[in-house]
Amino acid sequence: MDAHGQPFTQPGLVTNMSVGGLVIQGVMRKIRTGEILDVQMGQVKAQFRVVWVVNDGNGEIGLQRLTLHTFIAHSVLTHCAESAAAC
Repeated sequence: MDAHGQPFTQPGLVTNMSVGGLVIQGVMRKIRTGEILDVQMGQVKAQFRVVWVVNDGNGEIGLQRLTLHTFIAHSVLTHCAESAAAC
């Protein structure tokens, strides 16, 4: 949900990730800190809380992971494996 309570789907660019959260750029909807977002990568979803928002035109948000299940580690390993196979 955005700041107006409207559901939305928007692609974004993950610029930083850790076990505890993500930084995403390109979210142009108005988002408030404290909002809960479902982030989807492929077919897998995880819930995150918005902990900070930068309103400088890049649409950058910082997210804290809420769900026990996360796609981060698997996604990083898959990406690394695909990159290594291409070399």
